[in-house]
Amino acid sequence: MLVLRPGALGDALLAVPALRALRPTYGHLTLAGHATTAHFLASVGEIDRGLAFDDPTLVWLFTGPPRQESVVAWMAERPRGLPAGSVLAASRPPGMDRHCGRYLLETLAPLGIDLSVDDHSLDLAPADSDEILVHPGSGSRAKNWPAERFASVIRSLKSPVRLIVGEADNEAATRLEKCLGHRLERLESPPLNTLAERLAGCRAYLGNDSGVSHLAGLSGAPTTVMFGPTDANVWRPIGPEVHVLEFETPPREVAARLEGR
Repeated sequence: MLVLRPGALGDALLAVPALRALRPTYGHLTLAGHATTAHFLASVGEIDRGLAFDDPTLVWLFTGPPRQESVVAWMAERPRGLPAGSVLAASRPPGMDRHCGRYLLETLAPLGIDLSVDDHSLDLAPADSDEILVHPGSGSRAKNWPAERFASVIRSLKSPVRLIVGEADNEAATRLEKCLGHRLERLESPPLNTLAERLAGCRAYLGNDSGVSHLAGLSGAPTTVMFGPTDANVWRPIGPEVHVLEFETPPREVAARLEGR
């Protein structure tokens, strides 16, 4: 089975329950999508092979003729070489009326497979620590909880805090540290496997609606995600211990949840 899932880190991770549903029936599973995430999912045994969406070996899909291969394509337009009997569906719920992970599962109904949701943690070797990991950024500034609220939470915590800072997060991290009045320890642009292991072993995680939050949820971390302009009913991370809070939640309540008070 070849699965096409264009998009970023979070988009790929939202497809994990659907990938798990496909695996028992189709055995060898290849995911073509966000390259780093696809390779990561292969390394933790969720799929057998990970490819970039634009990998040259997939050119037949867009030029034809079709091959004798089972394909699931979560994308807007039908690739020219898509084989007959393939599943073609939009990449997100058309009516935005249900969770994206559940929707992706439902698109597989024509295949006659078990569509139970499996949201167990990824198979990781946790890097245990007593740290609370905080990711203050996201793919959009509008999705970021205000820096002063992150700072208020961190001041209330007794546990040590470390910031997760990717390439696009420097502005958000710097704004947070300015509100605090001092710098924090940072985990800067780590490899995805390293980040997942740190998340799996941390005391708790706090972040916005972002790919890192999706990774935290699936790592099994006690995950708290702040949702503002986006709909948590559609986009909340998958995982066994995910908690969603609204932007209006008082920082003291967020801090209490993180430390289990």
